[in-house]
Amino acid sequence: MAARMRVKIARTVGAMFVNSDGAVLLGLRSATKRTWPGYWDIIGGHVEDGESLDDALVRESREEVGLVPRRFKLIARFRERRPEIHGDALHHVYAVTSWQGGDPANVCDEHTELKWFSIGEMLLLKNIADAEYPRFARLAVDAVTFKSSGGQRRYP
Repeated sequence: MAARMRVKIARTVGAMFVNSDGAVLLGLRSATKRTWPGYWDIIGGHVEDGESLDDALVRESREEVGLVPRRFKLIARFRERRPEIHGDALHHVYAVTSWQGGDPANVCDEHTELKWFSIGEMLLLKNIADAEYPRFARLAVDAVTFKSSGGQRRYP
């Protein structure tokens, strides 16, 4: 009897940085990227083997925009909607409501541009990596207006 191979599902983390105006930071993915080139996406990437989701969120944020999340909350988890194109993955989206490092900077080749978007502006984007991002952004903005640390993690 042939043994069935178990396919490993990739795990990703994404940061929805929310500023004091309730705008969400998105990056325009470089045309050279394999997944979602030329699309506006949240900040993040793959979780490495043995890495926790929280540690991956901090690492990816630092690598891509030079920020270190300090307060964040998991607001969504979903399977890749187009696995035939992008591979199977389980995505984890976090509202990031406090960070260290000042203003975001495009510190790698992942994105060609960074920009803060209101939820209304996000709804108008034709090239957004996931149509659910505006809904997730509403959850992220609500996490900021909540203001207490109940339910949010603080990263050392």
